Amino acid sequence: MRFLMAIVDALVGFVQRNPLTVLVILLLALGAPALLKGIATFVLYLIFGFLLTGVLLLLLFGWRVRTMQRRMEEQMNEEFGRSENRSTSGPGGFRASWGRSSRAHREGEVRVYKTSDAPEKRVANDVGDYVEFEETREKDAN
Repeated sequence: MRFLMAIVDALVGFVQRNPLTVLVILLLALGAPALLKGIATFVLYLIFGFLLTGVLLLLLFGWRVRTMQRRMEEQMNEEFGRSENRSTSGPGGFRASWGRSSRAHREGEVRVYKTSDAPEKRVANDVGDYVEFEETREKDAN
């Protein structure tokens, strides 16, 4: 019973907020029912069109994410010298190949890879001043 009362209250609230719209709908229903049916059909198709577009966008997004994940796994396999065969990376894909490659090195071993040469200095050596300073600690007044 409360559910029906909530529906009726919502309808009454809509009529109070939009009296002109309700009047136009009633006049269309009485004077041109075929036109009202056409408008209702258009609104229904519009709503279904938005829903279908949303579902298609979600599917497209999921496909794009899976494609990017596959590309990243292939890049990681190439970077760590693994073959293109997926069976070597295991069922976990990226995570499994990453974990295995980190365990292949001895614990505590540090590897440094040079990524690029240092860029040339853009500012001349005689530009700017050197300021000597000393760090001091202030005592709290507590």
